[in-house]
Amino acid sequence: MIKPGNILLPLLLHVAVTVAHGQQTVFGLFRNNVNLGDKYYRDKDYLNALKLYKEATRRDPDVRLRVARCYYSLKEYTQSVFYYDRYLQEKRSLPWSDMYSYAEVQAATGNYKTAIEYYQKHLANKQDDALAMRKVWRLSNIRYLYEDSAHISVHPLSLNTGYGELCAVPYGSRIVFMSNRKEAGLVEKVNASINAPFYKLYSARVLSGDDKNGHQYDKAVPFSKALASRLNAGPVAFYDKEQKMVFVASARETGNSGRRSLQLFFAEWKNGEWTETMPFPYNSRHHSFSDPTISEDGKVLYFSSDMGGGVGGKDLYKSTLVDNTWTQPQNLGETVNTPYDEAFPFLHQNRTLYFASNGHPGMGGLDIFETAITAEGYSEPRNAGYPINTSYDDFGLVVDSLDAHGYFSSNRKNGGYNDDLYEVEMDIQTYPVNIAGVVKMKEHAWSDSSALTLLTHTRVYLIDKLRNTTVYESTTDGKGNFSVIVPYFSEYMIRVVTDDGKESVVVLEIPKHQRQISAHEIVFVKDTF
Repeated sequence: MIKPGNILLPLLLHVAVTVAHGQQTVFGLFRNNVNLGDKYYRDKDYLNALKLYKEATRRDPDVRLRVARCYYSLKEYTQSVFYYDRYLQEKRSLPWSDMYSYAEVQAATGNYKTAIEYYQKHLANKQDDALAMRKVWRLSNIRYLYEDSAHISVHPLSLNTGYGELCAVPYGSRIVFMSNRKEAGLVEKVNASINAPFYKLYSARVLSGDDKNGHQYDKAVPFSKALASRLNAGPVAFYDKEQKMVFVASARETGNSGRRSLQLFFAEWKNGEWTETMPFPYNSRHHSFSDPTISEDGKVLYFSSDMGGGVGGKDLYKSTLVDNTWTQPQNLGETVNTPYDEAFPFLHQNRTLYFASNGHPGMGGLDIFETAITAEGYSEPRNAGYPINTSYDDFGLVVDSLDAHGYFSSNRKNGGYNDDLYEVEMDIQTYPVNIAGVVKMKEHAWSDSSALTLLTHTRVYLIDKLRNTTVYESTTDGKGNFSVIVPYFSEYMIRVVTDDGKESVVVLEIPKHQRQISAHEIVFVKDTF
């Protein structure tokens, strides 16, 4: 007869082996997740890497560092800060290789003091990093980027949705932009790298409103049926009186990484529709070409690319059309490009290049810069300042011929999760400014404009409409001429008072640019006195 004690030992041994085997299996799955996540991360497939890393954080807090790096690469800076901070709570310090990235995400979320601290920790081990030095200086003197803020107004577009809208460009009486919004009734193809529908091009007609208070827009509609079949479409740049364009679309074949690169294509308006004419000859399945801007004559093309041989990250390139052939793309060099990302160029009047960068010192994330195009190359980039730039990603600025009105994109709303479209009105007049002109009067509103009389020796008052105060007084001379000094940016009116005490008021529009200054002719109607 077998005693109970003789049965117990083998049973316990079996349980112990089973538990040990189970632990080994769980640990193996954990390591497999981390290793596979590392592979995705090396392949820049950050979303799939993130999913595996987040599962693994339950067993190893050290993996939080990998999660933070993924969110940094995905430009989800708030989440990156969160996981970096979780890691710091347990480890008390970061690896040196993460000091710069942590400074970047702190700057991108507006925590400038902490950002400066970690840029300096990075510099303690890399004292020759001139870029980090410049970023410390910029954040320590961030007030300078607010100096022109009173002269710039920014408004979100009514076209924005809970999805991404970006890269608006004027097109006749409309604007064309990118969006990954969902369309009702359609089966959407999903971009796995961001877990959202692919971007498509839309257009909307500009309706009522003005530059100062923002415009309203008609319902957005798909821009071109001919381009709708592409997985990803946009941005776009028009030229040749908007009869031609260059646009971005996904490559038709995958590269070595198994993903489709972005490529440049040309199209022409023919027979009432856009027809693709040719690809850019230097397109590659292994590197992306995106964010085109082109001269009006179609002979100078700028774009962004991550092709090899550059300064680092995404760089800006230039190609010229010579004898109907595009020249080998030329890197714009280290004055413009940095080891990080430069993208979304916009060529303005063939004299200025606007672009976005997270390498040049700014307010955090992508900032918008401008560089002058000279015979020697490019000037030192200048930060556009607040409110065009913020601590979030700001990019894709396009402006009109006077540098007065334009559009740009930003993820400043909702903690940086979605890109939105903004319009910007820029008053770059310098103050004080002298405004001169002549004051005239006609008998009735319906009178012929040729029947005008000069208002001589009449008191003229410059009134700040917003503050309801008189800021300057003058008197017209014997020929009705006057001169006033506008002391600062605001909204103004001119009030005239005649010798017999009658008065009237008109709005005075201040030119946005110094080169627009000319003699004002101010006409009052006698009926209004």
